[in-house]
Amino acid sequence: MNGRLPTMTLGRRTQARRGWPDLRGRVVLAAAVLATAWVVRDYRGWVALGPGGLPHTPRGWLTMAVLRARTWGFDPFDTTGLMGTGHLTGPLPVRPGPRPRVAHYPIPHRQLDQFPDPEFTSTLTIASFVATRPALTVRKSFFEKHNDAAFAAPGLPIHADGRVSGGEFGHIHADGSLHVVLTPADAANAIEHRWGQLHPAEGRAAGLPPTYVLLYAPRNPDEVAVAEQLLDAAAAHMTANQQDSVRPLLGESR
Repeated sequence: MNGRLPTMTLGRRTQARRGWPDLRGRVVLAAAVLATAWVVRDYRGWVALGPGGLPHTPRGWLTMAVLRARTWGFDPFDTTGLMGTGHLTGPLPVRPGPRPRVAHYPIPHRQLDQFPDPEFTSTLTIASFVATRPALTVRKSFFEKHNDAAFAAPGLPIHADGRVSGGEFGHIHADGSLHVVLTPADAANAIEHRWGQLHPAEGRAAGLPPTYVLLYAPRNPDEVAVAEQLLDAAAAHMTANQQDSVRPLLGESR
């Protein structure tokens, strides 16, 4: 009887060891299934935002995902170091209510709620904005590829923030939100008064200029006026031919 115990114990241990590969395989398979489900859901959510600066292909999503990883942990409301002079012609009011939610995708960079009521149609378009300002022109957005954007007119000197894009300083998305290029001081003003937030890759990746700001979609005529005021400040910044904007690279402090 006693002589059989070591043999029985050894047998159990052998069976346990044989079971480990099977258990590991099941864990790996379960992890792969969960990861695939997450990728599919993330991809569909990304596509649902509509056109942006990347093609709606797996390669486009992967490019976005790499950029998202590079900018992970970025605080879009941090205005530390955003100082200097600006081009706003008057004080900004505080935007009523909380900020809208913004999707966790850097491209396209879109808000998810707090859109205008269906009964309200904004009068602000890039074409109407540029039409009354002879120093500006309309072209397809360098960054978004699909939207019309406001640029400094050909032949005019432009700020260093417009060298990559050829002078683009603002465009409007289908949901009414905008991207604008502001001076650091004007960007801080817009963010602190809850009108917008920094793009996670601004001045750091994807060729985006420093202080590349998402402005939330205006919900009424008063908010349209604020958006136009900020577009004017962005236009003045792009055509002012100031010194180069200096902002740190990704991973450095401001």
